[in-house]
Amino acid sequence: MEFWEPEPAPEFSHGGAAVDLKFPTGTMPAVRLGFGELFAQERRGPIREGWGYTVELPAVLELLERIGDGRVSARDARSVLLKSVDLLYGPLRCWEAEDPDDLRNACLEAGGCLLCEKHRSWFDGLLAESDNRWKRLQQPEKYPFAAGRQGLHETSCSVVRRQMPPHYARPSGDDYVVALNAFSHTGDPHSSIEEFEGSRNYPRFEVMTPKEAQAWMAERTGPKGGRNYKRCQRCTPAV
Repeated sequence: MEFWEPEPAPEFSHGGAAVDLKFPTGTMPAVRLGFGELFAQERRGPIREGWGYTVELPAVLELLERIGDGRVSARDARSVLLKSVDLLYGPLRCWEAEDPDDLRNACLEAGGCLLCEKHRSWFDGLLAESDNRWKRLQQPEKYPFAAGRQGLHETSCSVVRRQMPPHYARPSGDDYVVALNAFSHTGDPHSSIEEFEGSRNYPRFEVMTPKEAQAWMAERTGPKGGRNYKRCQRCTPAV
């Protein structure tokens, strides 16, 4: 039976929100719901089923009064509260309190989650950079130098080849969903280090023209001529 719509207040405060609980017999306005302050171990359960949420006591007492005098059924009260939990799950960032493995498995089953949506732009940026790196890697005559964590190499250097994937293609379809899951659930997009499950499937070196390599070296050379990078001793790149 359709009888209500929970409506959050326009503004969320830290860790909570005001929700209007609408029943056929009337509305309980601006009921304060919070998340993250109390995780009762005696009633531990899924966050989606209310674990970790709090409801202001005056509203609980009012709801019990409405149930007691027959204006609201216990089943309807439970349904309203659970749907409010679902409504606030995203805005209150409740996924951050989920067990990482549980969240990742649920994400794979559903084909995506809020965390993946949050990290999607970072991942798409990584893919765009990987596409460009791979394209350049196939043109060593135009892009003869490559820079990695250990310093500067020639693109044809065995060190570069060994640390590059033998094949690369931008993931799409189901492969994209799995790759985004691996990035979102095992890496830190805020870090400048691209380390996450499956990261070795992507080109790991910055591939450059001679002019770009010179600029790269200049950025890493101190005012007194000191180098803040290494030249590969195997290929001894001559820039």
